[in-house]
Amino acid sequence: MNSDAVLTDVAVLGAGAIGLTIAYELARRGRTVTLVDRDPLAAIEREVCTIETPPRSATSWAASGILPPANLETATDPIEQLRGLSHRLFPGLVDRLIDETGIDPHLVRCGGWYLSDTIGETASMVGMASYWRDLSIECHETDLAELAIREPALESWTHRASVGRAWWVPDEYQICTPLYLQALIEACRKLGVTMLDETCVDGIDEHEKGATISIHARHVDAGHDGERAPHGRHLQAEQTVLCGGVWSGLISDRLKLAQSLVPVRGQILLLKTDAPILSSVINLGQRYLVPRRDGAILVGSCEEEVGFQHGTTPKVLSELRQFVRELCPQLQSARELAAWSGLRPLTFDGFPMCGKVPGSDSVFVAAGHFRSGIHLSPGTAVCMADMVCGVQPQVDMVPFAVGKQQHHHLS
Repeated sequence: MNSDAVLTDVAVLGAGAIGLTIAYELARRGRTVTLVDRDPLAAIEREVCTIETPPRSATSWAASGILPPANLETATDPIEQLRGLSHRLFPGLVDRLIDETGIDPHLVRCGGWYLSDTIGETASMVGMASYWRDLSIECHETDLAELAIREPALESWTHRASVGRAWWVPDEYQICTPLYLQALIEACRKLGVTMLDETCVDGIDEHEKGATISIHARHVDAGHDGERAPHGRHLQAEQTVLCGGVWSGLISDRLKLAQSLVPVRGQILLLKTDAPILSSVINLGQRYLVPRRDGAILVGSCEEEVGFQHGTTPKVLSELRQFVRELCPQLQSARELAAWSGLRPLTFDGFPMCGKVPGSDSVFVAAGHFRSGIHLSPGTAVCMADMVCGVQPQVDMVPFAVGKQQHHHLS
């Protein structure tokens, strides 16, 4: 153990939605927490960025903030149980964040439309609607004339979609992810969480008292007003929670997680209208429109396996514009404010990794939530905090055991 290391009960590595909610939950339980992230928190806290200056690795920031319906009471699938717990916790969490920080993340139970305009999409939605009904989740197939009345901006699509069908799901929420992250950052600060941003992790060395984490500042910025780790600094943590998204497997070779996560890029286009023209989330296959209360519209998305390559591409942005023209022609006159990408962390079995690293006494991982990191963050935080504190989680976390994804891949 390094004698001059900074001491902390728990080191949380990664300040995305998962890392921030875990840090917040542990701090609420009285643990001293140090949060480390390689990006500047000021960039993550921005509500809107330009095309040229998105946060480089802030995948949570880039997320659309769609929270599909879930029901903890009826869920049997492990991921749906975790989603159901998160869905139940979200309103209370947001109320606390507003009370503690004054920042409103704009959690809205806006409902969601699920549309299909091909035979394949229809078959998929018929199955999904049946699944939701089995879980006692409200899902009503609605004729296209009713859709046109409730969402007039989609009327032209209802006339053109010869095999189009529509389902209404009232328990779908949305949240403004940059404001959510901003509220979590401020809440963590108020609870005394030490935040080391623009700080890289060089390695994790476990020993009988926990782990020594080697860190260094990415660069020196005289105008930076936050805390900064000098070169060669060490953290001594009784417990460590690794929440680095797609980079979680690259932080330390000793953890043997390098093969556990695959980055999948998604791209989003941000439009702005003078007045809101949609009232609910619109889903069509893997694509969507998310209307914000200020007239902004998020248009997404795609799934690309391009390694750790960030950035938007003319091809995908053109496809998103074409999607807008076909589904909602009124948006053709909307202003394009920004476009960005995020790298979603996908595991080989589709289950997030949540738990202790095999063979470790003090290092935990919470990563691999793919497209559901925002939605699963409250439930993941509570369950991970339970495990760190030696409490039985509300949801069975055995299906999310760390390491099984890598072992399956290597076999």
